[in-house]
Amino acid sequence: MDQAIEEAAKRQCGLEAAKAAFFASGGQAQLIPTGLGKDSPGVDQIPKPAYGYRNIEAPKSKRGRLISDDEKAALAAQLVECKAAGMTRYKASKHLGISETLCRRLIADYSLDFPASA
Repeated sequence: MDQAIEEAAKRQCGLEAAKAAFFASGGQAQLIPTGLGKDSPGVDQIPKPAYGYRNIEAPKSKRGRLISDDEKAALAAQLVECKAAGMTRYKASKHLGISETLCRRLIADYSLDFPASA
């Protein structure tokens, strides 16, 4: 037999003995030895979640990533290179993997001469 099955059979025998003792005493509560029942080692105790919506976390999104000043300066330099290559703002933002909004903000913050359409 598999060892896990043997261990489960031993636990089951212990539980049956505790159940028989409970019924033999007329249904009186008795001290069940540690290792039998819910407090058995290896049985994970998972707390019940609280009722309601307060513990439900909102799904995480990729929006609002934080970009440092150094990264912004590097992106602005790459935007200048894209302009020199003849790309539009849309193509430049897709080429760099940034949003169009971030592209517009970088152009405004660094006063880049990058027209809306070239």
